[in-house]
Amino acid sequence: MLSTKKTKPSSSNPYQISSADTIASNDDILTLILQCLPLKSLLKFKTVSKHWLSLITDPRFRPKHSSTAISGLFLRRLSGRTNPKFDFVNLSPHRSRAPFRSLTFVNDPSGIKILQSCSGLLLCCSFRANGFQTAYYVYNPTTKHYTVLPPLGSSRNNAFGFSLAFDPSKSSHHKVICITNSDPDLPDHYQVDIYSSETGPWRPSGRPFVAPSHVQFKNGVFWNGAIHWLSDWGDSLCFHVEEEQMRDIPMPSILDEDVRPCRYFGESGGHLHLVEIYGSDNLLFDVFEMERDYSGWFVKYRVDLNPVAASFPEMVRGYVDPIDLQFYAFSILCVVREETGEGSFMVLHLPNKAIRYNFKDNSFSKLHDFAPLRSRADLVGDNSLEFECFDAYQFIESFACA
Repeated sequence: MLSTKKTKPSSSNPYQISSADTIASNDDILTLILQCLPLKSLLKFKTVSKHWLSLITDPRFRPKHSSTAISGLFLRRLSGRTNPKFDFVNLSPHRSRAPFRSLTFVNDPSGIKILQSCSGLLLCCSFRANGFQTAYYVYNPTTKHYTVLPPLGSSRNNAFGFSLAFDPSKSSHHKVICITNSDPDLPDHYQVDIYSSETGPWRPSGRPFVAPSHVQFKNGVFWNGAIHWLSDWGDSLCFHVEEEQMRDIPMPSILDEDVRPCRYFGESGGHLHLVEIYGSDNLLFDVFEMERDYSGWFVKYRVDLNPVAASFPEMVRGYVDPIDLQFYAFSILCVVREETGEGSFMVLHLPNKAIRYNFKDNSFSKLHDFAPLRSRADLVGDNSLEFECFDAYQFIESFACA
């Protein structure tokens, strides 16, 4: 590590200390050196001096070792009226501590709820407040920095969902998209409002649009420059953030069902994935991937969970769960795409545990043990599940400005 402390030059090498001082006092050279360090080292070096802190936290600072790899998953536990607690499933080959177990900000000592994760940033809101009292935040769990979003105004009471759009490969700035009801007398008429970390206040985008009431605006997924929302049936919707245009997304046909049986919808490694499972006793299913030009979905992986059920008999229910109507207790928390594709895998939630299922060879292993779920166990049995796909939030180490 470079030292900024000045000492008397050594007689044997009179240039040694002066060269270090020269580098330490040259912001351009020092920045180039710091950019070559791993993120964990940069977190420590922020404490060296106020000068180093200002260089590392500058919005223009771009570490060369930035990665899109998912290091872990935050999972919000059922907590009633108390401050939300989070489990952390480590997906890194190296054991690491959870960045947090609960979140409280100055404005919200009662606790924070996560709404969405996107490229290292988390979109959060007040846990207990409602309406005008609800505050919204963008938080970086790596740097521990957060930004309070400005009030949306009177439309906040009619908000159907907030979504975060952030692509660090294109910009250091992020945007938040909010869908509100444009007319209380017309429940299927909506308005898009946009907040930009670069330009500031909320502003309406375009004219109101009409959408079916069964579009899930609370669960937006950012991919390919757009926010995507699933529909319970028919085509889904996406909003292209830069073009500010709403478009339909073609979806697979629904087979003998009134409602789309979606068990997973999410993004990883620049790919959008969808899992639909038909039949309450089906352990064979496909993982679909969307073409980048939206021409349609194709089967990326085929999954067989019969060996998993044989190894973990607690998956098998002696009844049909009244909540998810499945004979097998499992949910899909995340599809993780590795850069090469060879190591891609899926994170499954079984009763009281999370496992890793590798797509290449169908092998699997336990990742994490959860504390036994008590609050719902009396209602649906000991092999109930606490988390679904939209309860899992990706943790990606990042120095992005919140």
